[in-house]
Amino acid sequence: MMPEDFAHMALWWGPGVLLLLAFSYGLLRLAQVWIERSMDARRRQMESLFGMAEQYVKQFLNAQLSQAEALSRLASSVEQSDSRDSMEHQQILIALRAMHGDIQRIVERVLGTQGR
Repeated sequence: MMPEDFAHMALWWGPGVLLLLAFSYGLLRLAQVWIERSMDARRRQMESLFGMAEQYVKQFLNAQLSQAEALSRLASSVEQSDSRDSMEHQQILIALRAMHGDIQRIVERVLGTQGR
């Protein structure tokens, strides 16, 4: 009796098990594709956010550089036209030049690493 029951069960459950395996494999592949696409979309979003942040930093550094250059030119013109300034005034001019040099080095370092 056991072989007849086994044959009967195999006849009824065999195709169902094969269909279950086929649907399981299809759903697994569908989930894998969905996860890959969602991860790719998130990666593109992060890249665009980093691109926007990079553009903002570059614009900010360029604005700081142009402001530092303008202050340096102003300090040079004031220094040349007024030789009887006090010691405080001379210290401010030296600090402005030092700030211009610092900003120039920061810009070169940041923009230099972006090119690589």
